[in-house]
Amino acid sequence: MNGRKTTGSGLPRIAVALLAFSFLAATPLPTAWNHWRYWRTIDLPSVAEPRLTGVTVAPEVFAHAGRDLADLRVIDEQGSETPFIVMMREGSTRSEPRSTILHERSFAPGLYTQVVIEVPDRTVFHNSLSVQTSEQDFMEWVSVEASDDGHIWRIVQQRAPIFRFWKDGRQGTQVVRYSENNARFLRVRILDGSKQFPIEGATVLYRTQETPERLQLDAEVTLVSQPKRSVSAWTADLGSAEAPLSDVKFEVAAPAEFVRCVELWGSEDNKKWQRFAQGEIYRYQSNDAHAENLEISIAYGGVQLRYWRIEILNHNDAPLAGVKPRLLSIPRHIIFEQQAGRSYRLLYGQSRATSPEYDLSRRLNPKQMEGAVSGQLGPEEVNLAWSDPRPWTEKYESVLWLAMGAAVLLLGYSAIRSLRRTAQGSAS
Repeated sequence: MNGRKTTGSGLPRIAVALLAFSFLAATPLPTAWNHWRYWRTIDLPSVAEPRLTGVTVAPEVFAHAGRDLADLRVIDEQGSETPFIVMMREGSTRSEPRSTILHERSFAPGLYTQVVIEVPDRTVFHNSLSVQTSEQDFMEWVSVEASDDGHIWRIVQQRAPIFRFWKDGRQGTQVVRYSENNARFLRVRILDGSKQFPIEGATVLYRTQETPERLQLDAEVTLVSQPKRSVSAWTADLGSAEAPLSDVKFEVAAPAEFVRCVELWGSEDNKKWQRFAQGEIYRYQSNDAHAENLEISIAYGGVQLRYWRIEILNHNDAPLAGVKPRLLSIPRHIIFEQQAGRSYRLLYGQSRATSPEYDLSRRLNPKQMEGAVSGQLGPEEVNLAWSDPRPWTEKYESVLWLAMGAAVLLLGYSAIRSLRRTAQGSAS
């Protein structure tokens, strides 16, 4: 009986939701929103009580929306503006430093430079360390061993790179990751016995990483013919969509061990270029140890530009074989409070709009936003009553220039006539 009642009561709700959705799709925008040129219905099941709802911004929206989605608005069927939050799952690394004591700095000629670090608090775990050094240009391999008593040691990182090249403007990385543990002692060795490596200190860390959300962009990446082996370069044209580029992930044919610097350049017009990201990709293996990073990220959610250039700096090494860069973007999710009996639309395409500010972002926490119920965006609709928000001087710029040209001609003609009259008066 209960099952039949639930099913029976659900059908009218679905029918009402579909009817409201169809009605909204056929309804023009209210007059107050005539400056917004495009809109999409937000398809949601009806609710009896308010709840958080989320909808993913379709990549096609970027083709007509303002830069950085500043013109996005959510309205209900009465034309009332609904506060929302743009959420991105960027993925992040959080580092918690551990209290340490540096016990030893030594050098074994022909073997390694060594430091021994104590982590007094045995209740905390750690999984990485940052090496502080005054050396400016270097590339070294590091091993890390752990011990509970300072006598019996176990390998937690067999071989990992640290490097920095100030002369090339490359910060590189001085962080070494190793197997998570709560050992009291760490023995760190720089595996170069030719000279003592200047280690000024080391910070032990516990690093956690949130899984990022990425969407592959539909763009053709073309290898650029390079007369020099020192740089491998690719170009990409994102077309009219110009979705923000947040990451470039590389596919590199195996087997290959490498550490290469990568630079990402962007351009509005394919002429003037600006560097937006720099980092390292690497892959190496030693016995059972394996480390790999094949992705370069742009900070703050990416950059919205049409043209991109990807460069791998090879220096004196041979170019990597079988490299395929893939362009990625962070999906944007619109989070808002759905009210009972309301239907909603997403508006965009207003060249004069600026990013709205709502207090909703201060009332919600990430856990609440992650629990938002997902909806769907309908197809793009054009506002037939759209009116251009630009001032008259911008909308009819050509007419203005013609008027100015005509005014200049009239002034010139008047000046010539005045000069002729003055000349005739002087002659008489």
